[in-house]
Amino acid sequence: MKIRRKHNLGAEEARHRADRIAEDLKDRFSLRAKWNGDALQVQGNGVSGRLVVDDRWLEVEVRLGFALMLMEGPIRSAIEATIDEELA
Repeated sequence: MKIRRKHNLGAEEARHRADRIAEDLKDRFSLRAKWNGDALQVQGNGVSGRLVVDDRWLEVEVRLGFALMLMEGPIRSAIEATIDEELA
């Protein structure tokens, strides 16, 4: 799944907010996160993906394992809510 949001925060602040988004997702979904350039790589049990930030966009790409695919709707909603809260 991909979620993309436009922002007016600048790259540095967007990166800071991406850290906060990752922290929230880490707590909810037991993920590990590590920066690799402008992409924050996340991985957990049955979940992998990345948050990519630049000066105008924040994009989240998440790949769910088979067992979690059944929960894609609620997972997407939780991620979107977290992103929208951080970018507001």
